[in-house]
Amino acid sequence: MKFIKKISYVLLIVILLGAQVVIPDFIPEAEAKSLKNLKDELAALKKDYQENQGKQQATEAEIQAANNQIKKLSEEKYSLEEEIDNLTAQIEQLNQDIENKNEDIKEILQYYQIMATGQNAYLEYVFDSADFTDFIYRMAIAEQLSDYNEELIREYENLIIESEKKKQEVSNKIVELNKKSVELERKIVELQNVLSETMDGAISIEEEIESVEKIIKNYEKYYKEYKCEETEEYSACMAKAPSNQLPPGTAFYRPVVSGTVSSNFGPRSFMLNGQPYSDFHYGLDFATGHGSKIYSVANGKVVYIQNAKYTYDNDKNKKKICGGNKIYITHTVNGKNYTSAYFHVGDINVKVGDVVTYDTVIATVGGVPSIEYWESPRCSTGAHVHLQLATGHYLSDYMFYSNFTAKSFNPRNVLNAPAEGKRFTDRKTKY
Repeated sequence: MKFIKKISYVLLIVILLGAQVVIPDFIPEAEAKSLKNLKDELAALKKDYQENQGKQQATEAEIQAANNQIKKLSEEKYSLEEEIDNLTAQIEQLNQDIENKNEDIKEILQYYQIMATGQNAYLEYVFDSADFTDFIYRMAIAEQLSDYNEELIREYENLIIESEKKKQEVSNKIVELNKKSVELERKIVELQNVLSETMDGAISIEEEIESVEKIIKNYEKYYKEYKCEETEEYSACMAKAPSNQLPPGTAFYRPVVSGTVSSNFGPRSFMLNGQPYSDFHYGLDFATGHGSKIYSVANGKVVYIQNAKYTYDNDKNKKKICGGNKIYITHTVNGKNYTSAYFHVGDINVKVGDVVTYDTVIATVGGVPSIEYWESPRCSTGAHVHLQLATGHYLSDYMFYSNFTAKSFNPRNVLNAPAEGKRFTDRKTKY
């Protein structure tokens, strides 16, 4: 009985957790903004951008200094390697000299033996003082030459020992230089990573600046038209407008007429261009024919359009940013605020401020790198549209893309779509 109760509790918890996943709390955390707030944020962003540029320059200077050090170490190493070559040649020559002196000693000894043997035989028969003196003299000279050569050999051997020792010291220096070079190369890689992140950060800040500048431009128009103070919250100012309501909606529809879901919301791992790749996917990918019509998923208003951009790699080469052209639309569906985003679009048919319905064609499907030159094969391998949904109204309830991403949820929670890979042929059929 206790076991059954435990099973019941587990099932209840699973059901409750499942309910939380399927029916999430979509109440947005509003971030009230006035025109003055936005201008202050723009000033802060520009300050951040300047600091980012300073960090880029400092990092580039560090990389250059490290490269200069590596070049200096390389030159020093080359000089030491030449020294080792010279010492090796010197040792070889000393060994050859020793070999030559050994031959000389052998010849002297042979001469010494011949002289000694010959004179002894001669002395058995005759003794001549002059011959004996000459014999003694020759023997003394031979012994001196032998001693001299042996002394030279000892000097050469000492020179070889010193040269070998110096050669080892130089080799040790080269090892140390190689270690320093490796450390510097590792430091350069780390600095290049920092530079890459900083440059990517600069692009993000640039995008935020561009976004806030566009919002300020729209705010200024509305604040002027409705005679609002800059410190007045946007929502309070817009309340003065004759009509400030989005067209209401009761449902979400698929963004394309036909196709398949090619990638779900959530963590994923896959092969991309022959390489393993993992990330968190913040939307649903709908694969369909290139150039197909993309519809708004619900009634709403176009609030932001972002054209394809580039960033730069460590060598200052252009690098494509994932997502291509992007459209953001705000909606009020069943009394709740949402924002939909459409990435990898081709031709754009709407502009900021346009009011749309779920039947409005907002763009065409892109995502083919060979056609949309701004697309990267790392980010898109074929025709599709990435649909991303978030709670709240982007650029009204919150300002930045990072907030939009944080508020993103699985589109399947509010929009019906078939299982991944299963084909659909209209926008409304339930699966």
